[in-house]
Amino acid sequence: MHMQWISMVFVNVMWGLSFIASKHAMNAGFTPMTLALMRYVMAAACLAPATLAAEKKLTLRRQDLAPMVLSGLMGITAYYFFEYNGIQRTSTVSASLILAAIPIITMLVQAAVDHTRLRPAQTAGAVISLVGVGLVLTGGSDEGQAGIIGDLFILGASVVWVAYIFISRRLRGSYSSLAMNTWQALTALLTLFPLALTEKCDLAAIPWDGWAAVAVLAVICSALCYYLYGNALYEMSPLASAIFINLIPLTTIVGGVVLLGESLTILTVAGGAMIIGSIFLVNMAEAKG
Repeated sequence: MHMQWISMVFVNVMWGLSFIASKHAMNAGFTPMTLALMRYVMAAACLAPATLAAEKKLTLRRQDLAPMVLSGLMGITAYYFFEYNGIQRTSTVSASLILAAIPIITMLVQAAVDHTRLRPAQTAGAVISLVGVGLVLTGGSDEGQAGIIGDLFILGASVVWVAYIFISRRLRGSYSSLAMNTWQALTALLTLFPLALTEKCDLAAIPWDGWAAVAVLAVICSALCYYLYGNALYEMSPLASAIFINLIPLTTIVGGVVLLGESLTILTVAGGAMIIGSIFLVNMAEAKG
């Protein structure tokens, strides 16, 4: 169990740093969808051999082709369209804090889909989280109107990711985490490529550190971390694993301030504290369940 906890700490810290690496890659010259394409070309090149080595096969049932393509479209192509266009315009701090509200949004959608009643603590957590997101949106970025537009893109990424969770639910019963991530990466390339072609990105002009950032995103944040995350979920309860999500915005805040020189506003701190606190509140409510 200790190794699973170490894995979850590593995974969520790296996912927090992925915002920094993505921002750095775009500052180095990558455009949003070209960055996403290069990331998943490299990730697929790692995931496919890893799946073959671990499972001795890489098969996709015919009836799962359309759902898998849709899950890759939503969970990778659409998600990174919103996230990378958002990060390009706003701070990584604001982006990570808004995305930290995904578990709360998922809970609300789950309750609506399954027609279940939320406990008082869950309702309070949802309200606190949404207010926190509102504070980050209204005053979390110091980049003016572009920052507000960027924050709205990030909010769109949150909504898309929640949709992806529900779209991919049925597939999770038929495929391992590793196989599913591999197929999603492969199918996403079909939609990432034409979108990348619409951008003007001079790959030859991008310095080595920009490519290094992409390599970190692909090999560590996508391939390795999703593999470790999937393995950890076999040993840990959803509640235990959800607690580690709080490490993502905290890591990004430190990284954004230290590595990118981003500033913190009072509204950012207040909104972030409300979002992170709401996750603890909801998790405690589920633990008492």
